[in-house]
Amino acid sequence: MSLSQQQLNDFWSGVKASLPTMLGYISIGAAFGTIAGSEHFTIWQVFLLSAIFYAGSGQFIVVSMLAANASISSIVMMVFLVNFRMFLQSLTVTQVFPRQSTVSSLLMGSLVTDESFGILSVNIAAGKERSVMWMHGLNIASWATWWLACVIFAVVGKNITDPAAFGLDFALTGMFAGLWLLTSISMFQNPKESKFKVLSIIIVSTALLYILMYFFSAVVSVLIASVLGSFYAVLVNRSEGK
Repeated sequence: MSLSQQQLNDFWSGVKASLPTMLGYISIGAAFGTIAGSEHFTIWQVFLLSAIFYAGSGQFIVVSMLAANASISSIVMMVFLVNFRMFLQSLTVTQVFPRQSTVSSLLMGSLVTDESFGILSVNIAAGKERSVMWMHGLNIASWATWWLACVIFAVVGKNITDPAAFGLDFALTGMFAGLWLLTSISMFQNPKESKFKVLSIIIVSTALLYILMYFFSAVVSVLIASVLGSFYAVLVNRSEGK
């Protein structure tokens, strides 16, 4: 099936929208590739993890837990907990674009990430209408950049014995911190959003996280705080009649 000129334009517009994500993925992919290479993962293993598994934080977990001789069951459970949010994001994205084929829906849901979901959310909040091809351009460009960066730097990583000495173990945390900051700024700048409401959601979610960390691990605390914070946001929106 041939694509129309409008569809091609939308696709390349999505690719352009992914440029900030692509730059971030190059740095994070470099960190993952270097760490995986230093742990003696082969190029093919890094490629399969990055291109098929494609789970960012999940990939770091797999490499670190395998290096620590953790059981397969514990690795699967940890990855499931950390990436469970992707089920919700994939479902949400396909609901935003309901008029598409099953293959297109599967592709979109499989390649959506926190970053592409964030970019889509910012565009929707700004009242910008986006097409299916725009979303595919955004997702595919991000995906290709990720596995290319991971594979290329896996070669470099074989010559590095201590990636933490270069601060590479903090790269993923830094990326999520930047994503959170940019999303928060866009929400505050959105005239349709109440600044008090946005600030209250941030404060409540942060307070919940600190409290939960006294009782659970950091991973579990983040998951529970995210769910409860989202529930609070829904209640606030309903109280405002939105």
